[in-house]
Amino acid sequence: MRLAPATKVFMYMLTMSGTDAVSTDPVWQERYHMDPHRTIGRLIHRGLIHQVPDGYTLTPKGQAALQDIADWLWIHEYYLPDVIDFTRLRRHAWQPRLSGYPLLHAGLEAAAARHLDDSAYLAVILRHQLRLEYDTQHDRAAICTLMALIDQDLDLRGPVTIATFSYQTTWAKMTQFEKQMLKSLLSRLEWTLADFEMHFSAWLDQQPRQPRLFTRFELMTIVMYELSNNVGALTRLYASAAQRSCPASLPLGEQMLS
Repeated sequence: MRLAPATKVFMYMLTMSGTDAVSTDPVWQERYHMDPHRTIGRLIHRGLIHQVPDGYTLTPKGQAALQDIADWLWIHEYYLPDVIDFTRLRRHAWQPRLSGYPLLHAGLEAAAARHLDDSAYLAVILRHQLRLEYDTQHDRAAICTLMALIDQDLDLRGPVTIATFSYQTTWAKMTQFEKQMLKSLLSRLEWTLADFEMHFSAWLDQQPRQPRLFTRFELMTIVMYELSNNVGALTRLYASAAQRSCPASLPLGEQMLS
């Protein structure tokens, strides 16, 4: 019997959880537009599950219907609309037979390529990719994705308004999430901060570059200051970069030198 992927995931989680919490989770309605109680009724009617004192269990017919559940569970766990969802990642005869981590990773890379000109959404995709790589112990891939995410979040181009721009007010800074991930990955990889700085420098050298507020050296310095919570040094670095981006605001002698 053919079941929609969302129904398969619901049926699996309902029968494996041992609690009623699955049927009250708003994710089914919000994400898949599914009514859990009506779905339970249909699954019982079709002989795929039956009720037991502590919840629901699969029938032999239900077990047979879930032979391909692994891929659907991956997609449900790392769901991102129009990137990792049942429609976007459905297999076609001409596509490679990917599954699990390779399937999701390929979907994220394809989405990143589609959204290169949308910096805000590209950051969302990179965070999702970082979570996938981190959760699955792909630590080398995760550290490279983290570098790309830091670079993306610090990507300011063109002059800024010196009167209002500062480290405290700008959105262009490392997030707490990035700092925690970096500390964890350094521990997993048994890297020092000097190791990361070396790898980050090499990574930056390989990236195509357009004029922007922070130099490559400043990007690496920002990371070091963020990890040591050196707000004073960060404030001075951001102010210096802002002054450099607006030569007209400098004294005449400094304009000639800039």
